Amino acid sequence: SIEIVMELRDKRCLYEVKQRYGGSIKLRSGMNHIRYRLHNKQGILNVIEGVNGLIRNPNRLLQLGKICEKYNIILKYPEPLNYDNAWFSGFFDSDGSVYLNLLSDQILITVSQKNKFLLDSLVSLYGGTIYPMVKTGTFKWTVFRKDEILNLLNYFEKCPSMSAKHNRLKLIPKFFELRNLKAHKALSDTLLNKTWTSFLKKWNNFE
Repeated sequence: SIEIVMELRDKRCLYEVKQRYGGSIKLRSGMNHIRYRLHNKQGILNVIEGVNGLIRNPNRLLQLGKICEKYNIILKYPEPLNYDNAWFSGFFDSDGSVYLNLLSDQILITVSQKNKFLLDSLVSLYGGTIYPMVKTGTFKWTVFRKDEILNLLNYFEKCPSMSAKHNRLKLIPKFFELRNLKAHKALSDTLLNKTWTSFLKKWNNFE
């Protein structure tokens, strides 16, 4: 069987999967999460065919290899990642975040992973820097330079995010516009301040 659990706000992702492969989606009792399940053998074989050759996480690749052995399917390895590959969009939906740091007036786009290998190729393709997060035992790829963020927005135009995070991505150009107008420093009760407050409300309610 296949099972995927996501936050309710990201239901679009799971309905995309259900539409393509079948299965069922149910709200988890007492939680703000929904669960996708697929038990049908043919549906599972269709999923294997769909992801075979696209899995880059070494742990998931080994897991897929065991399933391929069970069904006598040849395991395929992924091609080197390139800028236009939609894999990164799905990776971001799963493990990425978009932040607004009000202290530094910066947008940060990040992806966290225990396996640094998965992040290394992102630096050469999309810029950014990888930082070790010692307390959590993970690595975080972070982009904060304006030119690199705009480059990422161009990428997401070609390979859209399917999670609720796409709502914040769409707000980023507005942030740069308002920052250029110094709306974040505007006096209270001015039109610029009201515009900035309205922007922050949308940012914080991106669901």
